[in-house]
Amino acid sequence: MFSKLINILLLVYIAFSGTNAVQINYLKVPIAVKNDSKSPVIMDCNYSLRPDDTDLVVKWYLNDDLVYQWIPPQKPQSFGLLKDRIDLSYAATDDPRSVYRAMKIINPLTDVAGEYKCFVSTFTDEDFSMKNMKVFVAEQALDVFRSGFDETSVNFSCSVSEVFPSPKLLMYKHYEDDHYRDRIPTVQWDISKHTSGRYSLYIIATALRETLKLGSMIRCELRIPGTGYVKIKSLLYYPEVPQGNEGNTLIVRNSSTIWWLIYCSSAHIVFYWFYTISHYAISKI
Repeated sequence: MFSKLINILLLVYIAFSGTNAVQINYLKVPIAVKNDSKSPVIMDCNYSLRPDDTDLVVKWYLNDDLVYQWIPPQKPQSFGLLKDRIDLSYAATDDPRSVYRAMKIINPLTDVAGEYKCFVSTFTDEDFSMKNMKVFVAEQALDVFRSGFDETSVNFSCSVSEVFPSPKLLMYKHYEDDHYRDRIPTVQWDISKHTSGRYSLYIIATALRETLKLGSMIRCELRIPGTGYVKIKSLLYYPEVPQGNEGNTLIVRNSSTIWWLIYCSSAHIVFYWFYTISHYAISKI
């Protein structure tokens, strides 16, 4: 009876003093991780307790479902979606009151993306904090290529396959200064969602021929929004082999390089060869 009275008085004291017995200082949850990377992810819940706090309980929730619990002096446990997917031996500190506060996911997949909440409670108080984590799937393939031309413009296409979540593709042309880039406007695009939930995207961008310098670097930039993931694929632009010149050779010279493009119509093969020269001209043999 006396001990219950002491506990009630302690609760009243804390309520009127405005002092929190439990306080979460920070929550460490990565913004995004790569799917099936074979690398573990550590989520840390750093909290402070009063010296006289008792009955500590640390819980982690994923999308409001309990996935981890530690009640000292017992060993931590995993539940639900993360059952047997957490390294329960991982120790975040040497302090017996916070040693198992963190959660180490062995190999995160897309199904463990979502809102993570750390909930810490004692006999007298409680606190919680939440953060979101995305799990993205990198591309199976990223390709950029020239897909058509006429007298005034050149089309460049870029495709990416099997990405999650929904990606973005942008096309640029670079010149001597690699830090300067000029956006090539997208004129056509198509996106498809597979039964796996992943996406494939295809875009066509058109550049005016007069804006393309010999040797311009055409780059396609893949971005997965909200993850910080960026991938770039490039190609060098040079004038096209004209149609209807079977068996002929086109010589394209610039101030640093001469390109020989030999077009064989029967085998549909283009051979490339170059060497240094100091003239600029275009001629046909």
